[in-house]
Amino acid sequence: MSLNGDNLKAHLQKLGLANKTMTRKAQFAEAIEESLKLRLDGFTNALSENERLWLAEAAHQGRFISDTEFEAKFGRGSPWQELAKLDFWHRPVLLLEIVIHYDHQDRESILLSSLIGPLRALLPKSAPLGVRVVEELPLDSHKYLGSDGKPLQVFESERIAPAELARVLRLVQAGKIKVTDTTQRPTDSSTRLIGEALAAPDFELEEPAELRRQWASEEKAGPARAHAWGVLVQQCGWAKPKGGTLALTPAGQQLLAFSPEKFREGFKRFVTDGDFDELHRVNHIRGQTGKHKRWISDPGLRKTVVADVLATFPAGQWLQYKEALRLLEASGEDWNVMSSGGFLHICDAQYGVIHDHHGVNSQFLRALLMESLATLGLFDLAYVYPHHEWPDLAENWGRESFPFCGRYDGLRYVRLNPFGAYCLGAAETYTEHADERLKLFRVLPNLDIVLTNGGLDPASRAVLELLAAPQSELVWTLDSQRMLTHIETGGSFAELKQFLENNAADSLPDNVVVFLKDLESKLGACKSACEAILLEWQDETLARLITTSSGLNRLCSHAGSNRIAVARADYRAFARALKKLGYVAPFRP
Repeated sequence: MSLNGDNLKAHLQKLGLANKTMTRKAQFAEAIEESLKLRLDGFTNALSENERLWLAEAAHQGRFISDTEFEAKFGRGSPWQELAKLDFWHRPVLLLEIVIHYDHQDRESILLSSLIGPLRALLPKSAPLGVRVVEELPLDSHKYLGSDGKPLQVFESERIAPAELARVLRLVQAGKIKVTDTTQRPTDSSTRLIGEALAAPDFELEEPAELRRQWASEEKAGPARAHAWGVLVQQCGWAKPKGGTLALTPAGQQLLAFSPEKFREGFKRFVTDGDFDELHRVNHIRGQTGKHKRWISDPGLRKTVVADVLATFPAGQWLQYKEALRLLEASGEDWNVMSSGGFLHICDAQYGVIHDHHGVNSQFLRALLMESLATLGLFDLAYVYPHHEWPDLAENWGRESFPFCGRYDGLRYVRLNPFGAYCLGAAETYTEHADERLKLFRVLPNLDIVLTNGGLDPASRAVLELLAAPQSELVWTLDSQRMLTHIETGGSFAELKQFLENNAADSLPDNVVVFLKDLESKLGACKSACEAILLEWQDETLARLITTSSGLNRLCSHAGSNRIAVARADYRAFARALKKLGYVAPFRP
């Protein structure tokens, strides 16, 4: 009934049901309804192959199939998409219109529920979605990339991520990572420090100077993993800001000794975290903050949907990035960044407004895969530097102003590794790789620490500074005062001891073991602390009389000379007992 009379009459003619006796809209509608009830096969036979394919998919899914999902699954435009390209006043009749209802309450198109069952019985279900894997990466760049000269970089993250995480957590433990007040992202100086601590070089995203085009922009892509770690430790619940500096949480302290199970718990928190949005790392997409922020979907909900689909990827198999994006779009799940019309923009808010939801989604997915999931060690990547790529939003006004849309435009291939399959829930167990890290130093019986590799990464140096004092470039000495200062400010002695044991080339000498045990025993010497009141009396004789008197000796202690110390909690009882002795306590707490 939402269609006008002329439109309904055109549908009847296309179905071969036109009758000169029918002249009113209600008659047209009744004839169409009767035809759908009694001769549904006649209706489906009148559909084109593309329309029939769409209708079968919609019936078996029980919902309206979007243009994006249909194209991702079948590699062709949906009937609605083809219809939209035609002139509104001269476009042909689309028979599918008579089985679709627009729900004004939910503001979406739905398939008529009464037809779902009969259509399922009449139309075959489509074949399961296939995955197109890449058997071997085209590592020979001159064959693959041609004249542009871009080398294909491969980053295998599974072994690198645990080592980098340990270093970043040490930097956090030492109070070296500072974050901004507004965004809680690491400051530039902290990003540089993390970059120096990375176990493998950061992604090579900068355009080589010798290949830079004449008059090309000199814009830098900037850091990737060096920035990401300062955010990821917060998203995973391993660190939180305190006064502008990151501090380890209990979960972060536990992960100093790497455990796949504890790591997976942190990753689950990352998936649902909505405080940080990976799209913010696409600098040239503007309008993400301010009043338009309410029209951007929750990053946590987005990542939850994406993670469920990523878990279905074949582990250990390379996929083209375009194939990964296709599998997500073919899932039919809603992970759109923009929840309404265009308001994000490139370059200019008036002329550069973005209406391409597909392109914005792709930019978010690139940042999620390359900055977050690869940094965490779940996905391996193959990429080129992003300059002059523009794989998304290429038709948007303002793109000529920049050499790339996002720093991850060069992502070409992705691979879910065994660790990623475990964290995403696609595998029940994970066998951790043996720790093959080089030992950092030797510990000598005289408490000296001699570096074995000539130097230290910033993270290891930060922890070593907590327990030893430098004597020269390669020699340090265990320092009890530094250790006590660290513990006094909330640090853990067990963490310092574990750092020594894990990074020493040989077992700790007996002298060092005794030194550490003696220091540890002294740490527990003080059992508790409480507030006390110090009272001064006329002379030492009276002070000693009071502290040794029956009923008072258990409530106070002689504090030297004419002074008596009384715990604040016991002071009222002390005053009552003192009164019986004939004296009055001069202080009322």
